[in-house]
Amino acid sequence: MMTGFFYGQTHGLFLPDFPDPTSARGGVTGKSIIDVYDQYDFLQIWEDIREQVGEEEVFLIIDNAKTHLPFRRWLRGRGVTLLEIPAYLPDLNPIEDVWSLVKDKLHKHYPELHLIKGPVNEVKKVIEEAITDCWELLDPKVFDTLAGSMVDRVKAIIKADGWYTKY
Repeated sequence: MMTGFFYGQTHGLFLPDFPDPTSARGGVTGKSIIDVYDQYDFLQIWEDIREQVGEEEVFLIIDNAKTHLPFRRWLRGRGVTLLEIPAYLPDLNPIEDVWSLVKDKLHKHYPELHLIKGPVNEVKKVIEEAITDCWELLDPKVFDTLAGSMVDRVKAIIKADGWYTKY
């Protein structure tokens, strides 16, 4: 699993999100998400962003997936303003569009990636590097366009009464 964020025309941070070895099913948990964001000094990056934009309101869009609950508490406790959206509502979460673009680039630039074999850790490393490369290949204007689409996204969802939209 990967996690990431962007702001304006800046790629932001794109990170591998490792499973929590202490979890019952060995999957990604709120703790493992916090650990990776802490490891990459997210709070300092957040403060740098707030400094750059000055008086403009800055918030982190995060869905209400169950694994995000401890992460949301952690963020709030450190002064990060959140815009919480329902889980499984990709129309309100522009990062979902980014994942789609990254996936398209993966298919284009790494068409044989699905055939890779070897030790699990080595395979994961190759996949993470490919995904990160595709993230960095994205045109910065994409991020600005997606961030600027939020008002239209909300209007479209209201108009569609919660049903499907073009987003």
